[in-house]
Amino acid sequence: MSAFSAGPEPPGRRALVGRLAAGGAVAGLLMAAVAAPAVMTAGAASNAVVDYWDGLPTTLPSEPPPQRSTILAADGSKIAEFFQENRVPLRLAEVAPIARRAVVAVEDDRFYSHGPIDLRGTLRALVNNSAGGGRQGGSTLTQQYVKNQLLNTADTGDEKARATEVSLARKAAEARLAAALEKTMTKDQILEGYLNIAYYGDGAYGIGTAAQHYFSVPASKLSLEQAALLAGLVQNPIGYDPTLHPEAARTRRNIVLARMRDTGVITAAQASAAQRTPVTLKLSDPANGCTASRYPFYCQWIKDTLLTDPTFGVNAAARKRFVDRGGLVIKTAMQPKVMAATQKAVDDALGRDNQFAAGVAVVQPGTGHVLGFAQNRTFGVKPGQTNVNYPTMRSFQPGSTFKPITYATGLENGFPVEGTINAPARFYPTSMNAPPAGYYRNQSSVDAGVLTAGQAIARSSNTWFLTLEQDVGVPKVAAMADRLGYGLKSKVGPRDGSLTLGAYDTSPLRMAAIYASFAAHGRVCAPIGIVSITDATGAAVKVPSAGCHQEVRAGIADAVTAGLAQTIDGPDPYRTGKNLSLGRPAAGKTGTTDGNSAVWFAGFTPQLATAVWVGDPRGGQAHPVNSLRLYGNRISSVFGSTAAGPIWRAAMLAMHEGAPVQHFAPVGPAELSGATSITPDVRGLTVDQAIGDLQRSGFTVTIAPQTAAESATSKPGQVASQTPAPGTVVGLRGTARLVLTAGSDTSKVVPAP
Repeated sequence: MSAFSAGPEPPGRRALVGRLAAGGAVAGLLMAAVAAPAVMTAGAASNAVVDYWDGLPTTLPSEPPPQRSTILAADGSKIAEFFQENRVPLRLAEVAPIARRAVVAVEDDRFYSHGPIDLRGTLRALVNNSAGGGRQGGSTLTQQYVKNQLLNTADTGDEKARATEVSLARKAAEARLAAALEKTMTKDQILEGYLNIAYYGDGAYGIGTAAQHYFSVPASKLSLEQAALLAGLVQNPIGYDPTLHPEAARTRRNIVLARMRDTGVITAAQASAAQRTPVTLKLSDPANGCTASRYPFYCQWIKDTLLTDPTFGVNAAARKRFVDRGGLVIKTAMQPKVMAATQKAVDDALGRDNQFAAGVAVVQPGTGHVLGFAQNRTFGVKPGQTNVNYPTMRSFQPGSTFKPITYATGLENGFPVEGTINAPARFYPTSMNAPPAGYYRNQSSVDAGVLTAGQAIARSSNTWFLTLEQDVGVPKVAAMADRLGYGLKSKVGPRDGSLTLGAYDTSPLRMAAIYASFAAHGRVCAPIGIVSITDATGAAVKVPSAGCHQEVRAGIADAVTAGLAQTIDGPDPYRTGKNLSLGRPAAGKTGTTDGNSAVWFAGFTPQLATAVWVGDPRGGQAHPVNSLRLYGNRISSVFGSTAAGPIWRAAMLAMHEGAPVQHFAPVGPAELSGATSITPDVRGLTVDQAIGDLQRSGFTVTIAPQTAAESATSKPGQVASQTPAPGTVVGLRGTARLVLTAGSDTSKVVPAP
């Protein structure tokens, strides 16, 4: 007997096929095609039908159906679940035997005895439907699984329409796929797939989810009555939905029970008793999405990353499909202890109903891992709530928290750590733009005079940093900011002196990451929340990289750290952070933007970097922070040290509880002296000689991808030209670019110094 046959051919079947074909060409072609595997050897199928059958596709898309995705914290605890289709796939052994039998009894009672195509059922349905006896389905469970899988993998509206259209051509295609499928899958595997992919109404996909949703039990514990109800839902998930149509659901359940009785699955007594049992539901729904999460803002940031980062798809549609398919386990860097500490700090200070908001971000130095963030708002879209993530919004001017970037630029260009600048009370720029008043000024008279970098940082002297910025040039300061991850790009002009005062928007998260690079001895990492992802098959998925690399010389970063440490625990009586000591080494900087549109504090220990913004989310220029309710009291002197600083200190104290005390690195002799490098002349040398000379002089070496033009006096493998030019004086950071002679290999890997 053929593997596709359903038993001996009933008398008159070929004649019936002929009558159907005579009555309708399409119907006859489908019937002949469905019958072809069983009867073609007997001459029932014409060559045209055989060709038609053989031309149908035989490969079923194998993409798993959409599932729930889970977001996890660093310790493995669950942050949230989200899904487009609420489905938890099960193995067949995890489904109660009575539930499996109920489905087979009502949908395809001879499933285990016939092939992929039930000729008897198909003939019965065609004869009944042709005679006007009402619509009957002739599909086997295998064919139904094929239909559901085709719908599951349909992306476009047209594809979904083709997968569900009422046509004999679609039925023929399903039959062909079913025939091919049963060559590669067992009956149990097909039943398992069907139970997992079928829709059971009221948002429940798959029998595992349906059991939990309607009865709050695992599918392995389904009773006879419950199993019959679920088996009946698949035919019409909306019409038989027990939450909407309880009587229709009960009637359908009883039909299933009768079918189970008639097929010998249960006895008549069992069927009768079960049919008298009322339908009893115990509804439950899983938490879906970030609204139900304990950490909704972090959760939403992770979801936004999945939908916007090119790592997860070449365009928005591809990324949405990646997320909607689900089945993802997303491990994040979030630490519950950090989240609890930051949230308590903002809530204690400002409360949820304060006009002014706080955004806090915490980054781990050296990894870029975003351990947590918080804001004093409730997540949602109702009045008094927000789904806007303040810690990640790049919409806030950072004020004087930018100044350490200018200091790092100065150090890199030869300014000595122990050098001084005479900061004027009023600074009239000569090579930079002036503000409307024609000059810049300080907040206090003590910010002027001859100051060291440590004093200038501790007091936050505007004119000291403007002088340094003018000396090194705005473009170099802007370049340093971008190297650290600020993201200015081309927004800053060469005369925009207000850059050092933090006039260009950023986010608390970006500032925390920049300060983390100082804590990490100049190692710059992009802030990331996603550490790893596995898909529905358990395979690892590529995730965004922090791209950690040594961008700033370690000695320079350590010198910046030493200067920032003066703000908190330094000897200067005028330091702005004198009330923010943690009792362990810490470094930081206050920030108050022009017109008090916002106040900041950013700082770090060797273990953690934290940035705090406080302002009005409606817009700081229109709603300045001139007066603020803090810890239940109204304060009128609002600065980074009085509003953002206390929040930073409270969060950092809680986060460091029980952590070992670590110390900052000392400042090296080169930085103390403000040493510079002179570019050696390496033109005409071999590549290896040139690299060696430059590295011994403290330079980082790169090779240009294009060679110089051909020359009669040069040989391949030599240096044709160099940047910077020979004799150029550079700061503590030196990068040399070599252009090689024609015919040279430009792919050479430059060895480490």
